[in-house]
Amino acid sequence: MSPVCKNAGAMFVILALLSGCRGPTYEYANVEGKVTLNGKPLAGVIVNFYPVNESSNIQAPMASGTTDETGIYRLSIDGKQAGAVVGPNVAVVRWPVRDRAKPPPVPDVPIPVKYSVVTESPLKFEVKSGSGQTINLALEGF
Repeated sequence: MSPVCKNAGAMFVILALLSGCRGPTYEYANVEGKVTLNGKPLAGVIVNFYPVNESSNIQAPMASGTTDETGIYRLSIDGKQAGAVVGPNVAVVRWPVRDRAKPPPVPDVPIPVKYSVVTESPLKFEVKSGSGQTINLALEGF
């Protein structure tokens, strides 16, 4: 076989692999809201939205945001794509990992475990297609 045929065959295989490796595409919608615990805003907590996908082994991208001083969060994917994946999602709220050698920047109010574990979280929401929506997370406990 000539070197030209070998190279053409290799290029065909590479092009075939590249065309099938794009993976699924997702629709995103802007999501923001307020996180409260027993009616009081939680500042500095991390909010994660995990898409629920029962029909595939491929995990859709998680959306994340951090609350400001008034408890408001805005979600994005890897800080690049604004919003969250459209469809059913489970929300999780947790404190960021902190350097324990330093005092916490905000009062360390415990968040009930059920809100910080994806398999236990009661925070289930449908992210709807469109320009955006407000999803407030009202946590209760202790």
